[in-house]
Amino acid sequence: MADLLLLLEGLEAAPACLVTVESTQGSAPREAGAWMAVFADRTVGTIGGGHLEHQAIAEARRGLAGLSLAPSQRYALGPALGQCCGGVVHLGFEVVGLRHAEVLRQRLAPVRHPVALFGGGHVGHALARVLAPLPFALAWIDSRDGVFPADPPGGAVCEHSDPVQMAVPGLAPG
Repeated sequence: MADLLLLLEGLEAAPACLVTVESTQGSAPREAGAWMAVFADRTVGTIGGGHLEHQAIAEARRGLAGLSLAPSQRYALGPALGQCCGGVVHLGFEVVGLRHAEVLRQRLAPVRHPVALFGGGHVGHALARVLAPLPFALAWIDSRDGVFPADPPGGAVCEHSDPVQMAVPGLAPG
């Protein structure tokens, strides 16, 4: 989430080239969906480092300079780039600006996996704080009144359920 915020803040000052891993074959440093934003003077995020990232940054900066930029490119990681992964990575390139901010916010937001936390005592509070920066959608459940903070960490959804097990059928699958 921090990288997304840095991208959006950066777009207020200048356009960027968004480099996205579209697909992979074999061994690759990052999975499909991984991304980095290349600005004229810096990068945000990573597509896996090494020579692949170096080549992608150079290509993105050519696009930012107004030169022709293919929207999708194939990179063989083994002999061509000297990376030990040995697979193939297909990268997408698109120049983005402030007008794309809302679409990027939705498209690049990390997937939040559902987690249920039962108990609003001191251990529950500590766990909720630890889980807050991680990509979890936290359902925090307790049967006692007044145990949840007024502003739950990480956007946790607090639920009073007495008994607590009555909340289980309403939880997200998995």
